[in-house]
Order: sequence, then structure tokens, then C-alpha cells
Amino acid sequence: MTWQGIMQLFLEITHYNLFRHPLRKYPGPWWLAASRLPYSFFILRGIATKRTRELHDEYGHVVRISPDTLSYTCKQVWFDVYGGDLTRPRAGVPKDPLYYVKQDQGSDISSAGDADHRRLRRILGHAFSGRAVTLQEKYLRQYIALFIARLRQQTNQTLNGRRAGVVNLTHWLNLLTTDIIGELTFGKAFGGLEDGELHPWLNQLFWVFKTSSFIREINRWSTLVTKALFYCTPRKVFQRQHAVTLFCQEARARRVQLGTGRPDFMSEMLENAENQRMTQSEVDLAAMTLTIAGSETVATMLSGAVYLLCTNPGVLRALTDRIRADFAQDSDLNLVNLQQHQFLNAVLLECLRLYPPAPDSLFRRTTTSGTIIMGEFIPPQTCVTMNLWAANRSTLNFHRPDEMVPERWVKPCPPEFQNDDRDVMKPFSVGDRDCLGKNLAWAEIRMTLAWTLWHFDLELDPISRCWIDRQKVFMLWQKPPLMIRISPRPQVNCAA
Repeated sequence: MTWQGIMQLFLEITHYNLFRHPLRKYPGPWWLAASRLPYSFFILRGIATKRTRELHDEYGHVVRISPDTLSYTCKQVWFDVYGGDLTRPRAGVPKDPLYYVKQDQGSDISSAGDADHRRLRRILGHAFSGRAVTLQEKYLRQYIALFIARLRQQTNQTLNGRRAGVVNLTHWLNLLTTDIIGELTFGKAFGGLEDGELHPWLNQLFWVFKTSSFIREINRWSTLVTKALFYCTPRKVFQRQHAVTLFCQEARARRVQLGTGRPDFMSEMLENAENQRMTQSEVDLAAMTLTIAGSETVATMLSGAVYLLCTNPGVLRALTDRIRADFAQDSDLNLVNLQQHQFLNAVLLECLRLYPPAPDSLFRRTTTSGTIIMGEFIPPQTCVTMNLWAANRSTLNFHRPDEMVPERWVKPCPPEFQNDDRDVMKPFSVGDRDCLGKNLAWAEIRMTLAWTLWHFDLELDPISRCWIDRQKVFMLWQKPPLMIRISPRPQVNCAA
């Protein structure tokens, strides 16, 4: 095809997208409706999530962000798209196959079809129940106590010439969460808290997310373009992905030697593998998914919570005072007590509202029969998504949306927040494909934050001002170092 022919085809497609496409009536900039190129550019630069929020602020609850994609910020979408109804659970609109790429090795719970997903969910669900997580509390306490001890050591050291007591808390939180998930999945921590360094393969994790973000976007283009871009992709990118897969396979093989007598996540999978309900490839994929999701996202939640507290010193002081007043010793900071601590839970909900760990990764695609969303018929093969970053900070959903006000989650809440649409805030999604590990995530963030505030006073180092504002999104947040000054409180009745 000549360049003239290519230009003619491009103009015809643009004309169709603007004037004849079934989604032409939906609001949004014309240049995003005309071609996928601008949104692809946003994705590859890591700014799509924040730019979409700006569009929602301008156009409202629904915006056309590409020729075939609608982004939403209304709570009704949780029911219409994701099946979020406790009284009548539904499968919802299927996941977009262009976003959730199926693995060649077998079924991965994040991208599996409905039948395989139900099977894997039943198998893994027992390991992530509230009761099962409670049984793992001893491991959480063990590694959180080690985390506290390592932070206390850092208060007497200087990091890269900076004053004593200033630490990169994101780094230490990553060490904590990866050690916990290593213990619960493979029967052995990765040794990060002991060594002060991430295991080499864990350093590859964010690159895997970033690469996956690129690959998913490339898959939306024609076969010729996709092949050309894959051909131009450096081999190191695929080597990093392979390194992660290989490490999980080796760790799983070592865990097999421990048998199924140890109650953890892997024991559930191994028992079902023996009964042929899971293939070996599915066990490997599940282990990799659990390791990645159970470490990076929890560390992101905790990093965000610490940053938001440090930039809102009144809230930080109030929560610190309540934690220390309500718990005489750190051994009282257990899952049962913390689950019932109203103000701690309110603070964490507000942190998750302002900084959702996976802000924009819920893409679904309508079937050949289309669907109804917010009372409107959505044509077949339309990509739809709920942008959590935009929804949680929308003036249509929350009063003073960019301010940290934990009291909006307390019952009864102050009168000025009574009209907040709290049901729009679903950090772990809803429906039959909601986050499998939400009970473990809640346990980790409650215990870690409470223990940290019980033991230390925290202060944001000036170098980390505007920490969230500087971040990009490649499936997850690309977090820079979070420099926090930690000062130990006088120790009384502490185990750490």
C-alpha cells in the first residue's frame, strides 16, 4: 500500500470514528474519539490515568477516551459492569481480552475464562478467607516485628549522606511485604528484611508491570504494527519477564519438598494439583500472581498511607495518639483489635480513596449482544472501565474530594459529608472477580501501620514533597523513594 493509500485509509477511519461510530454521542475530546493514537501515547508515557481524571472533571461521569472505549466514575457501573450486587451476584461484563492477555502455559486467575476462573477461585478462596488469614497472623507479627527492629536500626545510620533517621520507607515496606508473601506462598521469606535488599528477581517486578502495560497497548493495534513493535523491543525486556517466571517455578519446586502439612497458600494449590484439579502450570502461574499482587500492591497502599498522613499532620497526630492510647503494648495490636478500631479503619479507607493501589486497570469488553450501563445501551465490542483515580476524586462523588478527611467514613459522619457517594469507593473491585487477597491486604495494612505509629513518630522529608503528583502509572504506580524521618518513641511494653 502506498503512503497515499495509507493516508486515505486513516482519514476514512477518522471520519467513521467521529461521525458514524456507535459511540459518537458520548462526550469527550474529538481528537481522542478520532484515533487510538493519543490514548496509546498517554499509556506509553504513564499519564493516561491522570489525564482521564482531568477529562472526567470536565465532561462528567462518562467520557469517551478512545474510539471504542468509555471511562466511567459512577457507582451504578459497579453493578452494571462488574456484577457488584451482594444479594444477586453476577459475572458482569467479560474482561477485555486485549488487556488481560491469556497465558500460554495455562489458566491464570486474572485472565481465565469464566469456567476456569470459578474453579481456581474455589480452590484458592479457602486460603484467603478471613479465618485462614487469622491463622497466618503469627507470620505477620513475626515479620512486622522484624520490620520495626530494622527501622529502629536505621535511626542511627545515615543514608547516602542524609541525616540520621531519614529512610526510604517505600524500600522497607517492599522488603516487608515480599518477605510476608514469600513465607505464605513458598514457605520461606525472601530475606529482604535481614539483608536490607530486595531479592534480585523482585527488582524486576516493576519492569514486568511496565512491560505488560506496553504489550497490552501494542496488542490493540494491527497485526503488522504489533509484529513490528515486538521485533523492535529489546531482548532484555523479555528476559526480565522470563526471570520472574523461572524464579517462581524454582521457588515452587522447593516448597513442594515441605509437603502439604504446612497450612499456607501453596498447600491448598499442591493438594489440588495432586487431585488433578490444578495443573502444574496453573500452580506456577498462581504462585507468580500471588507473589506479585501480594507484595507490590500492599507496599503501595502502605506507602501511600504514610505519605498522606505525613502531609496531613493533624490526622497523623490524631491517629498516632489514638493508637498509643488504645493499646498499652504492641502485643495488643492484633488483627481482631485492629479490625474493630473505627478511626484506623476510617483513615485507611480515606487513604485508599485518595491513592488506590491499582487506579485504572478494570477494563471490560461488551459481548456481541451489548449491555446496559447507567440506563444506556452500550454497543457490542465496546471497551468499558471504571477509573478509580477519577471516581474517588470527583466532585460528583465526594465533597472536598482532594482533601484527607477520615471523618467522612465515621458513623455518623459530619453533616457536610452526608451526601458523599461512599458506595463508589471500591478499592478491591466487586463481583465474582473482586480481589481474592483483600482479607490479607487489610490485615497487613492495619497491622503494619498501627505497629509503625505505635513505635515511631513520622515526618516527611522535604525531598519527598509532591510524592504522588510526580508518579506515573504503568498498571500500578511508579513510586519514587519516599523519604521519611522516623524517631523512636520511648519504649514501654514492646515486643519488637
